[in-house]
Order: sequence, then structure tokens, then C-alpha cells
Amino acid sequence: MDVIFIGSFFVWVLFLLCSLDLCAGQIVYSVTEEGNKATVVGNVAKDLNLNVNDLQSGQFHIVNGLNKNYFEVNLKTGELYVGERIDRENICLTSQTCTLNIEAIAQNPLRLFSIGIDILDINDNSPLFPIKTYHLNITESAFHGDRFPLPKASDADVGINSIRSYKLSQNDYFSLDVQNNGGHSVSAELVLQKALDREKMTVITLILTAIDGGKPPRSGIVEIVVDVVDVNDNTPTFSQQLYKRIPLRLNFTFKRRTGPHILAHLIVKC
Repeated sequence: MDVIFIGSFFVWVLFLLCSLDLCAGQIVYSVTEEGNKATVVGNVAKDLNLNVNDLQSGQFHIVNGLNKNYFEVNLKTGELYVGERIDRENICLTSQTCTLNIEAIAQNPLRLFSIGIDILDINDNSPLFPIKTYHLNITESAFHGDRFPLPKASDADVGINSIRSYKLSQNDYFSLDVQNNGGHSVSAELVLQKALDREKMTVITLILTAIDGGKPPRSGIVEIVVDVVDVNDNTPTFSQQLYKRIPLRLNFTFKRRTGPHILAHLIVKC
């Protein structure tokens, strides 16, 4: 199984051929990322109406401007197949579409073909929050219905495999409002449902889960720590409402020297 791949040395030929109206056509294939090597994408000989014998005689060349030979051609059958591991997120990052383009040159007669391969996303990445624990300070004077933005998770996958929703752990104080902002952007806010009282609870710990749309779905979590901030909502109080005056009786004595040989002894009663 042989293949001929030519790099930038022949790139200038492509422009020359197109300027001479020798661009014979374009075909588009699709393949799923992370597929096995040797996975057949399509048959270029059949789809381009080429003679397989011409492939083997060296009259067919692939111009690959990529850093890796992601695709190769079986010159005996004309099949285009996967030659290297394809990681869509590494090639196209977060772009909604991901297409790899290669060019094919056939001789006798001289023709140029453009081959596009759409790389289809799979759900191979889980949602990820930028931090493991998020601290949120909320005063106990906050009102019912007050909203508090939460950190957003990111997902390297796109389309249906990107983040679709958030979920909040069960608790007595907050609900979760999930907002779809369009463009596959989803955010969430805490909504206060029950008045906070720092004298009863100083810290509330919640778990926020981000869920993507894959089948099966993947998820990621972040811990939300709500620190209830004290306000001056309590006045000083005494231990009892009424105090009675209690008479105090004291008996004490003291001695006083009144002369060189005289000592006075005084007893006082209160």
C-alpha cells in the first residue's frame, strides 16, 4: 500500500492550474474524529472518475499542506483513508465547523481536484469549571428573589456535545435559573428563596453540575460555598427583664494607731 504526498514544493502549482481553468472539481467527505487508523473516508478514484491504473503509474499526487498526514490514499484501490489520529479540538479548537482541505493533481490530462474532509465531533470531553471551589459572600439581609451569577463551565466539544444545562444540589435556600444566551452559551444564577440567618447557619455548601448534550451526557462539577455575612440585626438584651434591689450588709473592722503606745480598734456595720 503506497502513497505519494507532496508538500509545499507543489503549492504554487495549484494556483497556476486554477488560473488556467484546470480545476476539475471538488468533493467533500466526512469522518468522525478519534476514529481508527485505516478508516476509509471515500474512494477518490471513483468519485473523481479516475483510472486506478493512473494512480499506480505515478500520475496522481496528493498535495498535503498539513503538518501531519491525516489522510492517505491506497494507490491500488483509490481509497482515501485515515492515516493519523484526528483530534478535532486540537486541529480546529472551538470552531463550530472543522474541515481539512487537501488537493489532488492528476496528469494526462493535467487536472486539479480539491478534496474537503469535514471532521465530525464526538463527545470526548467533559465540561470543566475554571476553579474547584467558588466562594460567594451573601449578607443575611439579602431579599427573596435576589440573584447571584455563578461561574461558567467550558467544553471543548461543539454543537450538541457542548454544555446544555446546569443542575444545583438539593437545598433549602436557593433555586437555580439556567439561561440560554444563544450561540450555544449557557449560564446559571442562584436565586434566593429563603431568608438567610447567620445566627442559625454561617456557611451553605452547594454543588453545581454542568451537563453537555452528548449521548450519554458528560458532566463536570464545582463546589459553591456561600458565606453568610452578618449584619447588625440584633439589639443587646439582658438576661432578665426585671431586676430587684437587694440590701447589702457589710461588716468590717480596721485598726488605727493613734499614738506611740495606743492602738484604736474600730468596728463598722453597714
